[in-house]
Amino acid sequence: MKTLTIVVAFITVVSFLSAQVPVKKDLMQMFEKIPAPPATAKDAFTKIIAGGGLASPKCSAEKLFSAIEKETKDFEAEYVAQAKAGPGSNAPGMSQENANKMNDPEMRKKMKKMTKEERMQMAAEMMKSMPTPGTAQAMDPPLIRAALDEWQLIYNDTQNEFQRSAAEQQEELKLVEEYMKSHAAIETWETAEIAKLPQISSGEMSAPDPAKVKQVKLKSAVKHIALADKRLEVIQSRWRASLDRAKTKYGTFHKKLVAADYAVDSKNFSTKKVLSDAQMTILKIVQHHIVLSRESWEESASWQAKRIRIEKS
Repeated sequence: MKTLTIVVAFITVVSFLSAQVPVKKDLMQMFEKIPAPPATAKDAFTKIIAGGGLASPKCSAEKLFSAIEKETKDFEAEYVAQAKAGPGSNAPGMSQENANKMNDPEMRKKMKKMTKEERMQMAAEMMKSMPTPGTAQAMDPPLIRAALDEWQLIYNDTQNEFQRSAAEQQEELKLVEEYMKSHAAIETWETAEIAKLPQISSGEMSAPDPAKVKQVKLKSAVKHIALADKRLEVIQSRWRASLDRAKTKYGTFHKKLVAADYAVDSKNFSTKKVLSDAQMTILKIVQHHIVLSRESWEESASWQAKRIRIEKS
């Protein structure tokens, strides 16, 4: 816990963080409320609202995701509302004199005008008066320390997690690039097929037979939908694996946080700050999966909407 304590104490002084406390909210249950990516483009289209008219069909999954998106926004609002600066919410080991200095309005104004180097120097001076890291945390009840220890295990794996995420992101970028190229290839095929159609003269004007053009466009739409459906298979698999990994990774910590009653009995600034930041980390992962799923619904549904537009034209 020593490394994490030092980092939090330093950030506290340098960044003027307020006394953030954990929010009493079960974040893990949010994972279960996220609508999973659709199975097919047709399925996506039939379950979300299509708008924009025939000329420019647009599909929005707002209603499908409104409940879970509102829940995450409500959490963020409560998280911000609970960030209150005041006496008694000191960084671990910070003297009352330094705490009062940090909470003084005039001092805060002065600190805002300081350079980064001046703030770092001030932080260093304050940290000199702090006792050995870890003594303040010893004051926390066992259940709270258990939650902190569990989060420390996750924190210690940060580098490995970063590397894994970076590798996954690179793989996803390649998949998306291939997907977009495949759609572009279908569009090229469509243009070439229409160009092959015999021209019908009308006065001085000539153009391909509209009925045959429509047939080509419908074939093209079918190809786009088939490609979208294939892409959804990949999205579903990767999305579910990522979701399950997150639930496994953060599940034990969250159970311990709940058992500790969200650290309500802790008197340490860093304890509450670390645990509330941990909550926000989990929330961001929830939001990430919401975005990925919603995008898959709207993108795939748009191909089905395009086909319907062609059929009705």
